[in-house]
Amino acid sequence: MSRCIAVGICAVALLALALMSDGALSQQGSIKEQLVGTWTLVSINRSSTFGTDPKGIAVFDGTDHFIIAVMRSDRPKYAVNDRTRGTIEEDKATAQGTLTYFGTYSVSEAEHTIAIHVIGSSFPNWDGADQKRIFTLKGDELKLANRVASAGEGTTEVVFRRAK
Repeated sequence: MSRCIAVGICAVALLALALMSDGALSQQGSIKEQLVGTWTLVSINRSSTFGTDPKGIAVFDGTDHFIIAVMRSDRPKYAVNDRTRGTIEEDKATAQGTLTYFGTYSVSEAEHTIAIHVIGSSFPNWDGADQKRIFTLKGDELKLANRVASAGEGTTEVVFRRAK
């Protein structure tokens, strides 16, 4: 009987070890596999555009679709509770303090780039555009660098953390 218990304990221990190894291997998968998920904004170097406490999210799914949204957290509320009846100033603050775009993506692990095809954007000039983002991915931190800034010159650098 004690031999059966010992064999059972060994079997459970081996199963647990196999499951832990499988989990560890999946976290060490391809960069594309590591990219899949939801990411929350930590920082963006465009403080003049998005303020000192911007909010944002990036989602990359396993079927090569993405959405990224970044906005100022200090945008003024509209005087009326109807987004279609904003004043010129309210609409301007919303347009200038918000950037959302979505589409499809592919990853080049060798170049450390994400090629995106923008299907739609709150900045209409990006609709239908193809762009590349240079990225670094370390653990739960994703850094994206975009040389095609939507506001002014220079490179936009964005840091996201994996959502828990």
